[in-house]
Amino acid sequence: MPPKKFLGRHIIFRGEYAEKIIEGSKTTTIRRGIVRPRYRQVVIHAGSRPIALARVEYVYYKRLRDISESEARRDGFESRAELVSELRKIYPGIRDDEYVTVIGLRVVKRLDSVDTGKPFGGLEPVVLARIALRYLSDVLTDSEAKVLFDLTRTGDIDLTAIRVLGDVSKRGAVVDVLNRALRILVERGILQEKG
Repeated sequence: MPPKKFLGRHIIFRGEYAEKIIEGSKTTTIRRGIVRPRYRQVVIHAGSRPIALARVEYVYYKRLRDISESEARRDGFESRAELVSELRKIYPGIRDDEYVTVIGLRVVKRLDSVDTGKPFGGLEPVVLARIALRYLSDVLTDSEAKVLFDLTRTGDIDLTAIRVLGDVSKRGAVVDVLNRALRILVERGILQEKG
């Protein structure tokens, strides 16, 4: 088998796949080579923005020539031929005898719009922190980036306040960083406000 590649917390798709993912007609992604997801929960991005929080349901490997019609349909294509044609565009030079990884995904929360009337837009703080770190590196201060990065590690506002700011009573400063990040993400159109 070829060397393994690893998939992190973010899975990137072309913008044209966004609607299929959101509506549920694309429930897998097929990637070239042996790809091992590191996490069960991932953020799906399409069209240069986050669109969904998903759970990795299954992962398996097979040769490109062995991909079936039903696997092509789960990947959002009308036929195996259409899927293989698209894979050849994405991965020039891919051969029929090469291994591909089939990753089954289940959308657990849509991110294509947020409710700014709810705390953190209705997102879990750790998810908001991951999105902010991915899209706002140009505007985050070093201290804001440290807060958000630590939050992605702890998953807990109070613990991040202690670890980064030295005291749980400074949890409000962590909340302020999250609220600022949400505001900028909405202003930039990276997260859409529910209308």
